[in-house]
This record gives sequence, C-alpha cells and structure tokens, in this order.
Amino acid sequence: MALARRGPVFRGRSHTAPARARSGRAGRSWRRSGVSVAALVAAVTIGISACAIGPDPGPALVPGGGGNGGQTAPASSSAPAKAPELRAPANDLPWQDCAAKVSGDYGAPAPNGLRVQCATLASPVDPDRSQTTLSLALTRITSPTTPADAAPLVLTSGTDMPSSRALLLLASGAGRSLLDKHPVVAVDRRGIPQSTPLDCLTRADRAAYADNGLTRGASEDRRIGDLASAASDAADACTETLAPDQLAFGVGAAASDLETLRKRWGVPQLGLIGVGEGSDVVIGYTALYGGRSGRIILDTPTPFGANARDTAAAAATGVQAALTTFTQRCAALGSACALGSGGAATIADVLSKGRTGDLGALSDTQALAGITTGLALAADSPDGIGGVASAIAAADRGDTDALSDLADQAQSLRLTDGQIVGDCNDVTGPVSQNEIGGLISTWSKDNPLTGTDAALSLMRCNGWSAGEAVTPPSSFPVAPLILDNPGDPINGGTGADALGALFTRASTSPITVSWNGLGYSALARSSCVADTVADYVASASLGGPSERGCPS
Repeated sequence: MALARRGPVFRGRSHTAPARARSGRAGRSWRRSGVSVAALVAAVTIGISACAIGPDPGPALVPGGGGNGGQTAPASSSAPAKAPELRAPANDLPWQDCAAKVSGDYGAPAPNGLRVQCATLASPVDPDRSQTTLSLALTRITSPTTPADAAPLVLTSGTDMPSSRALLLLASGAGRSLLDKHPVVAVDRRGIPQSTPLDCLTRADRAAYADNGLTRGASEDRRIGDLASAASDAADACTETLAPDQLAFGVGAAASDLETLRKRWGVPQLGLIGVGEGSDVVIGYTALYGGRSGRIILDTPTPFGANARDTAAAAATGVQAALTTFTQRCAALGSACALGSGGAATIADVLSKGRTGDLGALSDTQALAGITTGLALAADSPDGIGGVASAIAAADRGDTDALSDLADQAQSLRLTDGQIVGDCNDVTGPVSQNEIGGLISTWSKDNPLTGTDAALSLMRCNGWSAGEAVTPPSSFPVAPLILDNPGDPINGGTGADALGALFTRASTSPITVSWNGLGYSALARSSCVADTVADYVASASLGGPSERGCPS
C-alpha cells in the first residue's frame, strides 16, 4: 500500500555550502566521483504561506539546555508552581475538510462522527540561516462537542510514522474522548510523504534497507556487508541531493517546525504530545524553546539522547516483550487465535523462512516489520489480535498474502527516505560494521525474535554524517506527564525508565501513568489515560500519587 504524497518533493537547494556536521567519514567527498551536485539537484520552489507569520507573543526564551538555539539556559531547581494557561490560536490556519483524503492516504476508515481537517504551513528549512521554506502538513481532528475556544494540543510521532496516522489511531480508539475537550493537531515530520517528501535513495538502496541487506543464500557476513555498502551509497546520494540541507531533518529541525506553528498561531505556549520517537521532538523543543512548552505529554517515550547501540538494544528487548504479550493474549483467546498456544514458535518459524528465502518474496526483516506494524495499529481487542495472528499463521502455511499486505503497510509508514534521513541525522555513537556479528549473536540469545533485526538495523546509518545533538533540558517549565506502555511493538516500552536520569538532572518530578496494554500509543487506547491527560492539560499540578495506573 503506497502512501499518497502531499506537496512538492524536496531535493535540496542549488547552494553547495555544507551544513555543520559531525561523525562524517574522513576523506569522503560530498559528491560522487565525476558527478556534480548541480546535475543531480532539481530546482524546486517551495511556496511561502500566503499568511505571514505574525508577531511572536511568546515569553522570553527559557531553554532547558544549550541545544541548537544559541540560547543559554538559566538554572532552575523546580518547575513553576502554577502552569501557564494554554490559549486558543489568535491567528489560526485555513483548515479544510479532508477526511476522505486522509482515509485514502492510509487505507484506514475515517473516524466516525469526528471532523478531520487539513492545512499546510511554510516553515524555514533552517530558522537561523535559511530563507527557503518547506511545506508542513497538519491534520486537525475535533468532535461535535469540542469547545470552539479550546486550546489545541499538538501531536508528533516523530519518525515512527506520520503524525497524522497516529492521530487517526487516537481518533478511532478509546482515547478519542480527549477530543471532546481539545482539538488535537498532528504535525507530520518534515521530509516524510506528507510534509515535503524527500527523494534521495535509489530503488536498490531502498530494497536493501527493506530487507536489511538480505540476499538469498548469502552468509551473515555478506548480509552485513551488503547493508553497510547500501547505507554508504545512500548517505552519499542523499548528501549530494540535499546539500546544503542534508542535516536539516533531525530533532532540532522538527522542534523548530513546532516553533513556527506557535508563532503562526500567536500563542505564548504549546500543549505538546509526543508519541514514541515524537517524545524526542517534544523534549528537544523544551530544550531549545523551554518557556514555550506549556504542557509536556510523553506517550511511550524513547530514550532521549541515547547512543545508537543502547537505543537498538532497548528496542530489541522492548519489542520482544511486546511480542510475548501478543502471543500470550492470543493464546488466551482459544480457538479465536490462529496461532494457538505456540505463537512465539510460529513467529520464529516465519522469520526463519524469511531468512532462508522460503517465505515467498518476503524477507525476515519485512515479515517482522509487518507483524509489529500490524500490532501497532490493530485494535487491542480479540478481533485486532486475531487478525494479525491469522496473517502470521497463514504465512507459516505458505500463504503470504496477508502478511505481505502488512509488510507493505510497514514500509509505507515507517521506511520512507525522509524517515531514514531523519533517523540518521540524529544518530549518536554509530556502531562499526565489524561489531554487528557479535551483537547479533548476543542479542538474539535474549531476544530471539528481535535481536538479529535490531543489530542489523544499526548499519542503516553506516557512513552517514549526523547533525549537532540537542542538549537535554536542564529544567522543565512544567512537570511532564509520562504515559508508560510496555506493550509498544514499534520502539518497545522501555524508554520511560531510561528518562529517569534526565528528569533527575533537570530537578523535575514527572507524573507517570502506566497502561499495560498492547499497541502504539497508550493515549489512543485508553479512556482512563485520556481523562488523565485532560486533567493534566487543565492543571499541570495533578493531585494524588506521582505514579498511577489505568486498566488495560
């Protein structure tokens, strides 16, 4: 299933001054031998919004850390006693109804009884240096009872999937009750198909990423080498195509897009929801524009600022745990579960067949991505669990049609050029090629379904340069609300614990709500979580314990 693309494709500017980089390959040129950048770069004129960005009514910046904003953070030992009141936009965007368009983009039903609207916003490619803008796609969903003067909440899922798809998940789940009190506006990450999509990888490189370098009959060492080579080629191609903006797609840039929205709206602060990797964007925004984070909601967060090895190891462990939860819940359904009591073994068989070329055209990497994405989006119900189980069981019998559909969905939602560039812009502590074999051996013992894929995926950013990392906040303007979901099949649910040290250093005490369900986003799936979020938005100082739970 291919995603429809909104807006022009971004292929860089005809300007060759390189952006600041770190972790680049010594001695490598920004150009492929014998091919000039100008010959590869298409001239694209990205229209600036017809409405000028209005005056900035925001408070003086109180960034939480040095970051990319050129600001210095004052010391702070605690969050303010009273949280700022969130305001409705003074200068809103020209929203247009688009339920059919969004539904068609994702092959998902339009949310029943809700209004889906879309708008675009021009945002500077580089807010410090660039006069060029790119077009961001925004999606707003409201209910018939959403107050007209309610402050909107801004949702981002980072590079996990388009934020508009995560918003559809919220609108179709139990968490939709939040929409009765506040509009929720999804801002799709720059560079992905909805927000000025990037187009810089070759078809061969995209295929190598999708399969993590698998060639039928090849050895593990050959697979690692082939993926490393494809990643290196992709790094060269994207650098040449996007220069001088090849490093303008990381967390700091995504945070600057939220600041563009805040200025356009003419509001002092934003209420922010970061789902999965989107939590990095929200924390990054707080670090760079700290006084303008009016509410900070981190839904199943990832470990901000962790190095590549630790991030991959945590994901391997967390996604393995989510798959275990899936197989256990499936087994409890009895005859309604096609996997029966041996779900883990069947998944292992399917992945093994993918590695040996016995799963039709599907590789093990594609099969695992299809399974995890299917679980991420499926309803946390017998029908939702049973549908993914049936696709796995059928593939094990040789009928791969349903699992292939899930794999196609996964690639469309999670592995576009823009997501690869964004992830590699942010990578820290890259792992060398000769370490991958050992990590496969070690991680696959503890996480037999996910360890191999997590280790191989470290090679996807081989040879890429990364942008300057955003410094973690040294303080928070409001205490964050953490939604902890150990059943997240995209990133694994281990990031909330990993953020503990960051909060301690920032002298803040977040409120944590645990939901032990299955799927992407605790907020989308629990009315209890949604009610807690609504209370937090109304007054960030929630009464009661700092750790609480919601039934799954």
